[in-house]
Order: sequence, then structure tokens, then C-alpha cells
Amino acid sequence: MKPASPIAAVLLAACAATAHAALQEDFRCLSSSGPRPISLEFRQVVDTNVEWSGGYVLYKGSKKAIPIVVASSRTTDRPEGRPWAFEDRWVEVFDGRINGVYTVRRQGANITDFTYTSAKDGRVFSFSQDIAHTGTQSCNW
Repeated sequence: MKPASPIAAVLLAACAATAHAALQEDFRCLSSSGPRPISLEFRQVVDTNVEWSGGYVLYKGSKKAIPIVVASSRTTDRPEGRPWAFEDRWVEVFDGRINGVYTVRRQGANITDFTYTSAKDGRVFSFSQDIAHTGTQSCNW
């Protein structure tokens, strides 16, 4: 195979940078309270070029991420002079079936409420942001 010319290499790098610029990634570290606390990393990726978002949840101690997809998103409050508030529902897909739903309420950069509802038994788990374990690229468990 013939090596790419310097111009082709520059064009490829520019295209890759432009495509990558549309991707926005955010992660949050969250923990539940109670006698048996649960910790997880909630990561979402948004491609603004095609209006797509997806993500995954990685539980502390697990090496396998669980894919999540947005089921719904709605604006819950539009206060004047402040960031709008939103509620997103993310469906957890594990081994080809829906295992539960994550409900994320947020205003600006803050998550104000985060719950997981199990599809199996309807149990609800509440989480709070765990800033103490937030690293630069992932959660530091």
C-alpha cells in the first residue's frame, strides 16, 4: 500500500478534528447512601452533528460497562436568568434486554436528582453526585 501524501495526511487530520469537535462527552461519579452504598460512573456522549446521544454506566468494581440510551428528554423549568431544568430518562440495556431506567434531573451543569428503577422488581435507588471521587477522565474509586 502506498503511503499517504503529506497533503492527504493533513486533510485526514483536519476531517478527523472537525468530526471529533462535534462529539461532547461528560461523566459524573455518583453514589447511593445507606448500609450498602453503590457507586457508579454515568457517562454520556453527544454528537451534535447528527443530534445523537448515548452512553454507559460503569459500576464500581465492575469491568463491564452497561450501555444506556435516551428514552425521553423534557424541559421541566425555564426560569428567567438561570439555566433551564431538564429531565432525561435513560434505558439500561444489558444482555439484550431492558434492565431498568435511570432518571436524571439536571439544571445547568448540576445533577439535582438521579435515580435508577429496576425493571425486574421496581425498586428505586437514589444517587447523589460524588465529587470527592471525580477524576479528570473518570471516577477514582
